[in-house]
Amino acid sequence: MYNIYTMAFVIAADAPNGRHIPGDPREVYWGTAAFLVVMGLFLWKGLPVVKDGLANRTERIRAEIDSAKSDRAEAEAALTSTVSEQPDLSVEEARIRAEGTETAAKLKADMIARAQVEADEVRQRGTSEVSNMRRQAQADLAAEVADATRRATEDVVREGLDPAAQTDLIESYINRVGEMT
Repeated sequence: MYNIYTMAFVIAADAPNGRHIPGDPREVYWGTAAFLVVMGLFLWKGLPVVKDGLANRTERIRAEIDSAKSDRAEAEAALTSTVSEQPDLSVEEARIRAEGTETAAKLKADMIARAQVEADEVRQRGTSEVSNMRRQAQADLAAEVADATRRATEDVVREGLDPAAQTDLIESYINRVGEMT
């Protein structure tokens, strides 16, 4: 690698323009002059336009920042007013709890009253059924007594009515009636 760099240096040193400016020196002068003309035109015509553009951009950004600050202030004011308009949740919670407690008490009273009415109806039905059963039992007993009386009467009629049979019949009747009650 050392040989390649050394050869490039030697070739550059042998150039007709010397070591520092390779190529044609007129090209360098004209290139420099053209650069200076273009740079002068840019500084004369282009630089004010660039400065105005940057100033306009700076002013537009400043206006947007001011607008954003005012929008933020409005938003914070709206937030504050919205928060102040919100109802106090503890008051609302207490109202809802009181309403719930009142409703529960009403429901409890209604359920107790309904249960009492149903219990009274059950008692009445039970009393009615017991009364009906008692009447039915009395009717059955009366039918049994009537049947026993009929049989006893038939027996007496068949056997005749002698005093001993009559006494036995009456005692038998009394015993049967005593057993039925």
